[in-house]
Parts: sequence; structure tokens; C-alpha cells
Amino acid sequence: MSGPDLRDRLRDAPVPDERGAEERGWRVVSAAFGEAPARHRRPARLRVAVAVALLAAAVLAIPATGAGAWLRDLVHPGRHHAKPALLSLPGGGRLLVGSREGAWVVKPDGSKRLLGAYHEAAWSPRGLFVIAARGRQLVAVEPGGRVRWTVTRPDPVRHPQWSPSGYRIAYLAGRVPELRVVVGDGTGDRRLDPRAADVPPAWKPGAAHVLAYAREDGSVWLAATDRHRTLWRSAPGEVPRQLAWSADGRRLLAVGGKSTRVFDDRGRLLSTLPSTGGPGPVSALAFARRGHRFALVQSGAGGQSEVVLLAAERRPPPPRRVFVGAGALGGLAWSPDGRWLLIGWPSADQWLFVRSSDARRIVAVSNIARAFSPGASGPGQAPRIAGWCCVSK
Repeated sequence: MSGPDLRDRLRDAPVPDERGAEERGWRVVSAAFGEAPARHRRPARLRVAVAVALLAAAVLAIPATGAGAWLRDLVHPGRHHAKPALLSLPGGGRLLVGSREGAWVVKPDGSKRLLGAYHEAAWSPRGLFVIAARGRQLVAVEPGGRVRWTVTRPDPVRHPQWSPSGYRIAYLAGRVPELRVVVGDGTGDRRLDPRAADVPPAWKPGAAHVLAYAREDGSVWLAATDRHRTLWRSAPGEVPRQLAWSADGRRLLAVGGKSTRVFDDRGRLLSTLPSTGGPGPVSALAFARRGHRFALVQSGAGGQSEVVLLAAERRPPPPRRVFVGAGALGGLAWSPDGRWLLIGWPSADQWLFVRSSDARRIVAVSNIARAFSPGASGPGQAPRIAGWCCVSK
């Protein structure tokens, strides 16, 4: 084992009562500021000195890993010893990434290609194609950039999703969204529901063309698209931001800002998972490649965000924390082999590849925004992780 690897493992090793140490350290800072007189403003230099002293005292009271690293991240977010550029993808496969310039495909060696000025994109089941949205056009494009077909609508299109069979594509169109389905070769475009919510639909795994979607009252619907038949619908609730199926098609999650509803494949509500900690909303979710585990990103108190692992069950086990960082975390994707979890960290301009087996091995890559904004005059905009798919082609 190399010296840097050993340092990283020692720094990331769990410590006893890490959460408690974090909270005690925060109380040190909060209490000290709370005792300061409010009637007299100290000179700027003195205020800075007091703040530095308080932070130093808090760091001394907290272990060198975990919360101590989090306090350092408050000043300068990001993992230390991060790679300066993306040179490979742990776990192989290919990434689909969205940016201000458009949709990109990233190969296993880190090289990338701009497909075009598409504002949304998603993989086909085996990664042979990408389905993308550009203004009023739905576009099927090869990973090399060649356009195979287009469908043009009178109104803007968004949220395209390719079915697991490869023979159907669902998408939304119009300012008042209507849900539409088209055959995989671009033919047979038709309306499925004129009153859908502006939420990406989710195909149920399997050969049958069964689609979950939401309406504006927060109800979740499951439809057999070829028969144009509703299989079930849930009671109204919080309008979900995301719908996601487990790999076996036995669990469906409706992810809202404050809670996540867990349904079985018959539409029964198994449980409602509240926010895992802090007042902030859920911003991203991704099911593991096997089983009913899923990763979830949520903002919390004190300007921090966290990634936790949960299980979509009637009586789920306690959540398991994977990562805590200062600022915003955004975007999740599992590697094709299920061994790595990719976490976007816009506040630090980094991507984190976390080994899912022990959640302690982390490969950090910096300068992500600039990598996907080659013509930008400034630092660039954080890219969106759209999917991690399949074997290399």
C-alpha cells in the first residue's frame, strides 16, 4: 500500500461516536458566539481573530477525522489529495453527463465527447443509444454523436425515459405537461395522459411496458402503456420530485422534498420515510443495482449535506451514513457493477467515487466544472450526472 493510500484510509477510518463529536464541536462554536455581548461591535480584525480561535478550539475538541474534516470543509470544501482530472471510471462503463453546453458521454478512460446541445438525456437499456430533448425535439442519438431519428412537437419536450425493453420511450410535452409514449424507432407517438405532473416518469423493470408517473395532486399512477390501461393509483400526497424503481421491480419510491413514499408493485404504501436529519430537502436518489437499498442526498443543518443508504422496506433498518460534506451535494449514480457510487459535489467542484462495500474508500476528482465547460471564461457550471451505464462499446 502506498503512502498516500495509507494516509487516505487512516483519515477516512471511522472513529467512535463521530456524530456525537460533531455535535459537541458545533455546540462549542455556537455557545461561544452566543455569550458574546451584542451591544458593542468589535473591530473587524478582533472579530476575525475570535472566529479563528473558536474554530481552532472546536477542531481540538473533535477527532482528526469525520467532523474535524467537515469543519475544515466549511472554510474550503473538498477532499484533500484529489486527482486533478478524470482519468478513468472506477467500475468501468460510461457516464452520461449534462452541462450548459449539452450532453456528454464519458468513456472508461476519462475521455469524453459532446453529443450536442441537448438540455436533457438518458441512456437506452444497453447503452447503444441516448434519448435526448432539445427544444421541441425528441432526438435518438448514438454515443458517437450520430442522430438516428427525431420527433418534433408543437411545444417543448422534457424528461425522456427509455423503457427496459428498448421498444418504448416516455416523455413529457407542453407547458401543462402531457405524458406521451413513442416507439423506439420514433414512430407511433401518442398521448397517454393529458394531466401529468412535471416529474420524470419511471419504467418498471421487465419486458412489459409498464410506466409509473405522477399527477399534480401528488398521486402516483401505474399504467400499462400498450393497452392504455391504469393498473393502480395512489392517494394524493406530496408531489414527488423523482420516481424510482428497484432493480427487481418490487419497490417504487416517490421522492418528495420532505419525505419518501415506499410502494410495492401492487401500489400498496409500505412506509413513508421522513427526512433523515436536518430540515433540508432530498435532492437526489438512486437505487442500488441489486436488492432494495438506495442512496439518498439531503441537505442538513449548518450548511452541510449528506449521503445515506436506506432500504425500501415496510420496516427499514436505520439509515447508514456514507458521506458528509459542506455545501451542496448533487447527483448520484451507481457503477454498472454496483461496486461504486458516484456523488456530485458542486460546492467543492469535485466528483466522489465511493466504494460501496465499505463506504470508506473514496476517489475524489477535482476541476469537474471546467472539464465540461471548455469554452467558459469563468470557473464553469457544475455538470449534472444523468446516468452510468453498461459496458464499454
